[in-house]
Amino acid sequence: MSSLKAIRSLTDLGQNLRQARLARRFSIAELATRAGVSERTLMRLEKGDPGVGIGNLASVLAALGSPAVLADLMSPENDAVGLSRALEAVPKRGRSFKSNKPVQNQDDTSAQQDTPDSKRAARKGIAF
Repeated sequence: MSSLKAIRSLTDLGQNLRQARLARRFSIAELATRAGVSERTLMRLEKGDPGVGIGNLASVLAALGSPAVLADLMSPENDAVGLSRALEAVPKRGRSFKSNKPVQNQDDTSAQQDTPDSKRAARKGIAF
């Protein structure tokens, strides 16, 4: 693993798992049994070993009583970077639906005379 940020994140995750285990007063053996993983695997997780499978992490989280934590990591609602990028992709301008035609009251429409030119223009969608 070449990314220093990723290594630090795994180390922090391991420390957080250890704190959660201790807060629940579980020994390594007890939590490993509950999670269905070996004690060695649990110790590797707590040290931040990048070689431990994500399935083992999910099992330990479920045994700690937090199975949804893994799924919530990158949920769209919690992804600030993804949300900001999506907002940047929204078009800045939209189409204008304004009409150049002046707005007429219904009373004014009865005053219009039906001339052949106005009927022809109305069929073409042109208003005078």
